[in-house]
Amino acid sequence: MRTQKGSLAQPMSLQERIHFLDIVRGFAMLGIIIANYFLIVESVKGFEMGSSNIVQTFVSQFVDGKFVTLFSFLFGVGFMIFMNRAVTRVKNPNTLFARRLTILLGFGILHITLVWVGDILAFYALTGFLLLGFYKCKPQTILRWIIALISLQLLIPIVSAIYQSFMPQSSDMSGFVDFVLNSHNSNLTYLQSITARWVDMKVMFSTAFSTVYSMFLMYLLGVYFVKMEFFKDMIAKRQLWMRIWIVCTIAFVVTESVSLFTNYSGEPAGIAMQLSSVLMQSGGLAGSMFYMSTLAMLLLFIPGSQKVLMLFTKVGRMSLTCYLLHSIIGTWLLLGYGLNLATRIQPVGTLMMAIAVYAFLTLFSTFWLKKFKYGPMEFVWRKLTYGKSTERAKTSVPSIGESVR
Repeated sequence: MRTQKGSLAQPMSLQERIHFLDIVRGFAMLGIIIANYFLIVESVKGFEMGSSNIVQTFVSQFVDGKFVTLFSFLFGVGFMIFMNRAVTRVKNPNTLFARRLTILLGFGILHITLVWVGDILAFYALTGFLLLGFYKCKPQTILRWIIALISLQLLIPIVSAIYQSFMPQSSDMSGFVDFVLNSHNSNLTYLQSITARWVDMKVMFSTAFSTVYSMFLMYLLGVYFVKMEFFKDMIAKRQLWMRIWIVCTIAFVVTESVSLFTNYSGEPAGIAMQLSSVLMQSGGLAGSMFYMSTLAMLLLFIPGSQKVLMLFTKVGRMSLTCYLLHSIIGTWLLLGYGLNLATRIQPVGTLMMAIAVYAFLTLFSTFWLKKFKYGPMEFVWRKLTYGKSTERAKTSVPSIGESVR
Protein backbone atom coordinates (compact mmCIF):
# COMPACT_ATOMS: atom_id res chain seq x y z
CA MET A 1 0.00 0.00 0.00
CA ARG A 2 1.45 3.34 -1.02
CA THR A 3 1.77 6.12 1.49
CA GLN A 4 -0.30 9.12 0.48
CA LYS A 5 1.60 12.32 0.03
CA GLY A 6 0.65 15.09 2.41
CA SER A 7 -0.42 18.50 1.25
CA LEU A 8 2.70 20.01 2.80
CA ALA A 9 6.22 18.69 3.16
CA GLN A 10 7.99 18.57 6.50
CA PRO A 11 11.22 20.49 7.08
CA MET A 12 14.47 18.55 7.22
CA SER A 13 15.35 17.28 10.69
CA LEU A 14 18.82 17.35 12.25
CA GLN A 15 19.15 13.64 11.41
CA GLU A 16 19.06 14.43 7.72
CA ARG A 17 21.67 17.17 7.60
CA ILE A 18 24.89 16.46 5.73
CA HIS A 19 27.49 17.91 8.07
CA PHE A 20 30.23 18.33 5.47
CA LEU A 21 27.99 20.78 3.63
CA ASP A 22 27.45 22.74 6.85
CA ILE A 23 31.22 22.97 7.25
CA VAL A 24 31.62 24.28 3.70
CA ARG A 25 28.73 26.70 4.17
CA GLY A 26 30.18 28.02 7.43
CA PHE A 27 33.63 28.41 5.86
CA ALA A 28 32.12 30.20 2.86
CA MET A 29 30.38 32.63 5.19
CA LEU A 30 33.76 33.72 6.58
CA GLY A 31 34.97 34.56 3.07
CA ILE A 32 31.75 36.40 2.24
CA ILE A 33 32.05 38.58 5.36
CA ILE A 34 35.65 39.47 4.51
CA ALA A 35 34.82 40.26 0.87
CA ASN A 36 31.74 42.32 1.74
CA TYR A 37 33.46 44.41 4.41
CA PHE A 38 36.31 45.20 2.02
CA LEU A 39 33.73 46.11 -0.63
CA ILE A 40 32.05 48.57 1.74
CA VAL A 41 35.31 50.16 2.84
CA GLU A 42 36.74 50.42 -0.68
CA SER A 43 33.52 51.88 -2.08
CA VAL A 44 33.47 54.56 0.64
CA LYS A 45 37.10 55.41 -0.15
CA GLY A 46 36.46 55.46 -3.89
CA PHE A 47 37.98 52.12 -4.96
CA GLU A 48 41.67 52.96 -4.83
CA MET A 49 42.84 50.67 -7.62
CA GLY A 50 46.37 49.39 -7.84
CA SER A 51 46.91 49.32 -4.10
CA SER A 52 50.16 47.73 -2.98
CA ASN A 53 48.81 46.88 0.47
CA ILE A 54 49.52 43.17 1.03
CA VAL A 55 46.28 42.52 2.93
CA GLN A 56 44.13 44.19 0.30
CA THR A 57 45.98 42.31 -2.44
CA PHE A 58 45.48 39.00 -0.62
CA VAL A 59 41.74 39.58 -0.27
CA SER A 60 41.42 40.65 -3.89
CA GLN A 61 43.35 37.61 -5.09
CA PHE A 62 42.09 34.80 -2.89
CA VAL A 63 38.74 35.93 -1.50
CA ASP A 64 36.88 38.14 -3.98
CA GLY A 65 34.59 36.13 -6.23
CA LYS A 66 35.53 32.79 -4.68
CA PHE A 67 33.16 32.48 -1.76
CA VAL A 68 30.01 33.91 -3.29
CA THR A 69 30.62 31.38 -6.08
CA LEU A 70 31.00 28.63 -3.49
CA PHE A 71 27.69 29.68 -1.94
CA SER A 72 26.07 29.42 -5.37
CA PHE A 73 27.35 25.85 -5.63
CA LEU A 74 25.84 25.09 -2.22
CA PHE A 75 22.54 26.60 -3.35
CA GLY A 76 22.41 24.07 -6.18
CA VAL A 77 23.22 21.27 -3.74
CA GLY A 78 20.48 22.50 -1.40
CA PHE A 79 17.99 22.60 -4.27
CA MET A 80 18.53 18.92 -5.06
CA ILE A 81 18.35 17.88 -1.40
CA PHE A 82 15.14 19.88 -1.00
CA MET A 83 13.54 18.47 -4.14
CA ASN A 84 14.59 14.87 -3.44
CA ARG A 85 12.86 15.12 -0.12
CA ALA A 86 9.81 17.10 -1.28
CA VAL A 87 9.05 14.79 -4.21
CA THR A 88 8.27 11.93 -1.78
CA ARG A 89 6.02 14.05 0.40
CA VAL A 90 4.04 16.49 -1.76
CA LYS A 91 2.16 16.35 -5.02
CA ASN A 92 3.75 19.50 -6.43
CA PRO A 93 7.38 19.85 -5.26
CA ASN A 94 8.01 22.56 -7.88
CA THR A 95 5.30 24.70 -6.31
CA LEU A 96 6.82 24.22 -2.86
CA PHE A 97 10.28 25.20 -4.09
CA ALA A 98 8.85 28.20 -5.94
CA ARG A 99 7.24 29.33 -2.71
CA ARG A 100 10.54 28.87 -0.91
CA LEU A 101 12.27 31.05 -3.52
CA THR A 102 9.55 33.70 -3.34
CA ILE A 103 10.04 33.97 0.41
CA LEU A 104 13.81 34.23 -0.09
CA LEU A 105 13.20 36.99 -2.62
CA GLY A 106 11.13 38.78 0.00
CA PHE A 107 14.02 38.51 2.47
CA GLY A 108 16.33 39.92 -0.19
CA ILE A 109 14.08 42.89 -0.92
CA LEU A 110 13.80 43.70 2.80
CA HIS A 111 17.58 43.31 3.14
CA ILE A 112 18.19 45.76 0.29
CA THR A 113 15.64 48.24 1.60
CA LEU A 114 16.58 48.23 5.27
CA VAL A 115 20.23 47.18 5.43
CA TRP A 116 22.57 46.98 2.42
CA VAL A 117 22.66 47.25 -1.35
CA GLY A 118 25.14 44.36 -1.63
CA ASP A 119 22.39 41.78 -1.11
CA ILE A 120 22.78 38.44 -2.88
CA LEU A 121 19.56 36.78 -1.67
CA ALA A 122 17.38 38.41 -4.32
CA PHE A 123 19.76 37.25 -7.07
CA TYR A 124 19.81 33.73 -5.64
CA ALA A 125 16.03 33.62 -5.55
CA LEU A 126 15.44 34.98 -9.06
CA THR A 127 18.12 32.78 -10.62
CA GLY A 128 16.90 29.79 -8.61
CA PHE A 129 13.66 29.60 -10.60
CA LEU A 130 15.74 28.42 -13.58
CA LEU A 131 16.60 25.25 -11.67
CA LEU A 132 13.02 23.99 -11.79
CA GLY A 133 13.60 22.87 -15.38
CA PHE A 134 16.61 20.72 -14.43
CA TYR A 135 15.50 18.60 -11.49
CA LYS A 136 14.52 15.58 -13.60
CA CYS A 137 17.46 15.82 -16.00
CA LYS A 138 19.98 13.00 -16.05
CA PRO A 139 23.50 13.69 -14.73
CA GLN A 140 24.90 13.46 -18.26
CA THR A 141 22.51 16.19 -19.42
CA ILE A 142 23.48 18.43 -16.51
CA LEU A 143 27.16 17.83 -17.30
CA ARG A 144 26.63 18.83 -20.93
CA TRP A 145 25.01 22.08 -19.80
CA ILE A 146 27.92 22.77 -17.44
CA ILE A 147 30.50 22.16 -20.17
CA ALA A 148 28.56 24.35 -22.59
CA LEU A 149 28.24 27.21 -20.10
CA ILE A 150 31.94 27.05 -19.15
CA SER A 151 32.95 26.93 -22.82
CA LEU A 152 30.80 29.95 -23.63
CA GLN A 153 32.20 31.81 -20.61
CA LEU A 154 35.73 31.14 -21.79
CA LEU A 155 35.00 32.14 -25.37
CA ILE A 156 33.49 35.53 -24.51
CA PRO A 157 36.87 37.30 -23.93
CA ILE A 158 38.24 35.91 -27.20
CA VAL A 159 35.17 36.98 -29.18
CA SER A 160 35.32 40.39 -27.50
CA ALA A 161 39.00 40.77 -28.40
CA ILE A 162 38.34 39.83 -32.03
CA TYR A 163 35.44 42.28 -32.19
CA GLN A 164 37.54 45.09 -30.74
CA SER A 165 40.33 44.40 -33.23
CA PHE A 166 37.97 45.40 -36.06
CA MET A 167 36.66 48.46 -34.27
CA PRO A 168 38.41 51.85 -34.35
CA GLN A 169 40.46 52.39 -31.21
CA SER A 170 39.38 55.16 -28.89
CA SER A 171 41.78 57.04 -26.69
CA ASP A 172 39.20 58.02 -24.11
CA MET A 173 37.64 55.91 -21.38
CA SER A 174 34.04 56.39 -22.40
CA GLY A 175 33.51 52.66 -22.46
CA PHE A 176 34.19 52.42 -18.78
CA VAL A 177 31.67 53.22 -16.09
CA ASP A 178 32.68 54.19 -12.61
CA PHE A 179 31.20 51.79 -10.09
CA VAL A 180 29.92 54.15 -7.40
CA LEU A 181 27.63 53.11 -4.55
CA ASN A 182 25.75 56.27 -3.66
CA SER A 183 24.18 54.57 -0.65
CA HIS A 184 27.66 54.36 0.92
CA ASN A 185 28.02 58.14 0.97
CA SER A 186 29.15 59.10 4.46
CA ASN A 187 26.90 62.17 4.50
CA LEU A 188 23.65 60.22 4.19
CA THR A 189 21.27 59.66 7.05
CA TYR A 190 19.76 56.22 7.43
CA LEU A 191 16.46 57.26 5.84
CA GLN A 192 18.28 58.87 2.92
CA SER A 193 20.31 55.69 2.43
CA ILE A 194 17.13 53.69 1.78
CA THR A 195 16.33 55.70 -1.34
CA ALA A 196 19.99 55.66 -2.40
CA ARG A 197 20.13 51.87 -2.12
CA TRP A 198 17.37 51.41 -4.66
CA VAL A 199 19.02 53.89 -7.00
CA ASP A 200 22.18 51.78 -6.73
CA MET A 201 20.18 48.59 -7.32
CA LYS A 202 18.99 49.86 -10.70
CA VAL A 203 22.62 50.01 -11.83
CA MET A 204 23.52 46.68 -10.23
CA PHE A 205 20.60 44.85 -11.82
CA SER A 206 21.38 46.35 -15.23
CA THR A 207 24.93 44.97 -15.07
CA ALA A 208 24.13 41.68 -13.34
CA PHE A 209 24.28 39.32 -16.33
CA SER A 210 27.76 37.95 -15.56
CA THR A 211 26.80 37.45 -11.89
CA VAL A 212 23.64 35.56 -12.78
CA TYR A 213 25.47 33.55 -15.44
CA SER A 214 28.18 32.42 -13.01
CA MET A 215 25.58 31.79 -10.33
CA PHE A 216 23.51 29.52 -12.56
CA LEU A 217 26.60 27.63 -13.71
CA MET A 218 27.49 26.89 -10.08
CA TYR A 219 23.89 25.90 -9.34
CA LEU A 220 24.11 23.24 -12.03
CA LEU A 221 27.47 22.04 -10.74
CA GLY A 222 25.93 21.59 -7.30
CA VAL A 223 23.01 19.70 -8.83
CA TYR A 224 25.45 17.45 -10.68
CA PHE A 225 27.40 16.62 -7.51
CA VAL A 226 24.21 15.53 -5.75
CA LYS A 227 22.94 13.53 -8.72
CA MET A 228 26.28 11.72 -8.84
CA GLU A 229 26.03 11.12 -5.05
CA PHE A 230 29.48 12.57 -4.39
CA PHE A 231 28.41 13.63 -0.89
CA LYS A 232 26.94 10.24 0.01
CA ASP A 233 29.29 8.03 2.05
CA MET A 234 32.28 10.29 1.41
CA ILE A 235 34.63 8.09 3.40
CA ALA A 236 34.09 5.27 0.94
CA LYS A 237 34.74 7.74 -1.89
CA ARG A 238 38.06 9.01 -0.56
CA GLN A 239 39.92 8.27 -3.79
CA LEU A 240 37.25 9.99 -5.88
CA TRP A 241 37.56 13.10 -3.71
CA MET A 242 41.33 12.91 -4.05
CA ARG A 243 40.96 13.05 -7.84
CA ILE A 244 38.50 15.95 -7.57
CA TRP A 245 40.95 17.81 -5.35
CA ILE A 246 43.87 17.26 -7.75
CA VAL A 247 41.90 18.61 -10.71
CA CYS A 248 40.64 21.60 -8.71
CA THR A 249 44.12 22.35 -7.36
CA ILE A 250 45.65 22.38 -10.84
CA ALA A 251 42.88 24.68 -12.10
CA PHE A 252 43.29 26.94 -9.07
CA VAL A 253 47.07 27.21 -9.45
CA VAL A 254 46.79 27.97 -13.17
CA THR A 255 44.08 30.64 -12.85
CA GLU A 256 45.69 32.33 -9.84
CA SER A 257 49.13 32.29 -11.45
CA VAL A 258 47.77 33.97 -14.56
CA SER A 259 45.92 36.52 -12.43
CA LEU A 260 49.02 37.32 -10.36
CA PHE A 261 51.19 37.56 -13.48
CA THR A 262 48.69 39.91 -15.13
CA ASN A 263 48.43 42.12 -12.05
CA TYR A 264 52.17 42.50 -11.52
CA SER A 265 53.47 42.57 -15.09
CA GLY A 266 51.10 45.15 -16.47
CA GLU A 267 48.35 44.63 -19.01
CA PRO A 268 49.35 41.94 -21.54
CA ALA A 269 48.80 42.43 -25.25
CA GLY A 270 47.55 40.36 -28.16
CA ILE A 271 47.23 36.62 -27.66
CA ALA A 272 48.62 36.86 -24.12
CA MET A 273 45.80 39.21 -23.15
CA GLN A 274 43.19 36.89 -24.63
CA LEU A 275 44.66 33.86 -22.89
CA SER A 276 44.86 35.60 -19.52
CA SER A 277 41.27 36.84 -19.85
CA VAL A 278 40.03 33.34 -20.68
CA LEU A 279 41.78 31.77 -17.70
CA MET A 280 40.79 34.53 -15.29
CA GLN A 281 37.13 34.01 -16.23
CA SER A 282 37.33 30.65 -14.45
CA GLY A 283 39.04 32.01 -11.33
CA GLY A 284 35.90 32.06 -9.20
CA LEU A 285 34.86 28.54 -10.19
CA ALA A 286 38.36 27.10 -9.74
CA GLY A 287 38.88 28.87 -6.43
CA SER A 288 35.55 27.86 -4.92
CA MET A 289 35.94 24.21 -5.89
CA PHE A 290 39.53 24.17 -4.65
CA TYR A 291 38.46 25.45 -1.23
CA MET A 292 35.57 22.97 -1.04
CA SER A 293 37.65 19.97 -2.09
CA THR A 294 40.48 20.99 0.26
CA LEU A 295 38.04 20.91 3.17
CA ALA A 296 37.06 17.42 2.04
CA MET A 297 40.72 16.38 2.00
CA LEU A 298 41.25 17.67 5.52
CA LEU A 299 38.24 15.79 6.82
CA LEU A 300 38.93 12.55 4.99
CA PHE A 301 42.71 12.32 5.27
CA ILE A 302 43.87 14.39 8.26
CA PRO A 303 43.14 12.78 11.64
CA GLY A 304 41.87 15.23 14.20
CA SER A 305 40.79 17.89 11.70
CA GLN A 306 37.11 17.07 12.14
CA LYS A 307 36.92 18.67 15.60
CA VAL A 308 38.33 21.93 14.32
CA LEU A 309 36.33 22.08 11.11
CA MET A 310 33.08 21.14 12.83
CA LEU A 311 33.23 24.60 14.41
CA PHE A 312 32.15 25.93 11.01
CA THR A 313 28.92 23.92 11.19
CA LYS A 314 27.32 26.31 13.69
CA VAL A 315 27.45 29.26 11.31
CA GLY A 316 26.72 26.88 8.42
CA ARG A 317 23.45 25.75 10.00
CA MET A 318 22.44 29.37 10.58
CA SER A 319 23.85 30.81 7.35
CA LEU A 320 20.78 32.90 6.49
CA THR A 321 20.63 34.44 9.97
CA CYS A 322 24.39 35.04 10.02
CA TYR A 323 24.37 36.55 6.53
CA LEU A 324 21.75 39.10 7.54
CA LEU A 325 23.45 39.80 10.87
CA HIS A 326 26.85 40.41 9.27
CA SER A 327 25.26 43.04 7.02
CA ILE A 328 23.53 44.78 9.91
CA ILE A 329 26.69 44.81 12.02
CA GLY A 330 29.01 45.76 9.16
CA THR A 331 26.94 48.64 7.80
CA TRP A 332 26.43 50.07 11.29
CA LEU A 333 30.16 49.94 12.01
CA LEU A 334 31.37 51.18 8.64
CA LEU A 335 28.83 53.55 7.09
CA GLY A 336 28.11 57.21 7.85
CA TYR A 337 24.83 56.74 9.69
CA GLY A 338 26.69 54.41 12.09
CA LEU A 339 30.22 54.69 13.42
CA ASN A 340 31.61 55.65 9.99
CA LEU A 341 34.76 53.54 10.44
CA ALA A 342 35.15 53.01 6.70
CA THR A 343 36.63 56.48 6.23
CA ARG A 344 39.59 55.76 8.52
CA ILE A 345 40.02 52.01 8.85
CA GLN A 346 43.03 50.34 7.20
CA PRO A 347 42.94 47.01 5.28
CA VAL A 348 44.36 45.03 8.19
CA GLY A 349 41.71 46.58 10.43
CA THR A 350 38.99 45.61 7.97
CA LEU A 351 40.26 42.04 7.97
CA MET A 352 40.40 41.92 11.77
CA MET A 353 36.89 43.35 11.97
CA ALA A 354 35.56 40.66 9.62
CA ILE A 355 37.23 37.90 11.65
CA ALA A 356 35.91 39.38 14.91
CA VAL A 357 32.35 39.54 13.54
CA TYR A 358 32.66 35.94 12.35
CA ALA A 359 33.86 34.88 15.81
CA PHE A 360 30.85 36.63 17.35
CA LEU A 361 28.50 34.90 14.90
CA THR A 362 30.09 31.55 15.74
CA LEU A 363 29.50 32.10 19.46
CA PHE A 364 25.99 33.38 18.85
CA SER A 365 25.14 30.39 16.65
CA THR A 366 26.63 27.93 19.15
CA PHE A 367 24.61 29.28 22.05
CA TRP A 368 21.44 29.61 19.98
CA LEU A 369 21.60 26.03 18.68
CA LYS A 370 22.00 24.71 22.20
CA LYS A 371 18.44 25.88 22.89
CA PHE A 372 16.84 25.77 19.46
CA LYS A 373 17.03 23.39 16.53
CA TYR A 374 17.11 26.14 13.89
CA GLY A 375 18.34 29.70 13.60
CA PRO A 376 15.68 32.44 13.91
CA MET A 377 15.58 33.31 10.21
CA GLU A 378 15.87 29.65 9.22
CA PHE A 379 12.83 28.93 11.39
CA VAL A 380 10.84 31.76 9.79
CA TRP A 381 11.84 30.57 6.31
CA ARG A 382 10.75 27.02 7.12
CA LYS A 383 7.54 28.19 8.75
CA LEU A 384 6.56 30.27 5.73
CA THR A 385 7.64 27.56 3.27
CA TYR A 386 5.97 24.54 4.84
CA GLY A 387 3.13 26.22 6.65
CA LYS A 388 4.04 24.39 9.83
CA SER A 389 7.16 23.14 11.57
CA THR A 390 7.33 19.72 13.13
CA GLU A 391 9.91 19.59 15.89
CA ARG A 392 11.69 16.27 16.39
CA ALA A 393 13.84 14.98 19.19
CA LYS A 394 17.56 15.56 18.97
CA THR A 395 19.54 12.59 17.73
CA SER A 396 23.13 11.54 17.42
CA VAL A 397 25.27 13.36 14.87
CA PRO A 398 25.71 11.45 11.58
CA SER A 399 29.17 10.75 10.26
CA ILE A 400 30.85 13.00 7.73
CA GLY A 401 29.14 12.97 4.38
CA GLU A 402 26.36 10.69 5.61
CA SER A 403 22.68 11.49 5.53
CA VAL A 404 20.68 9.33 7.88
CA ARG A 405 17.24 8.58 6.51
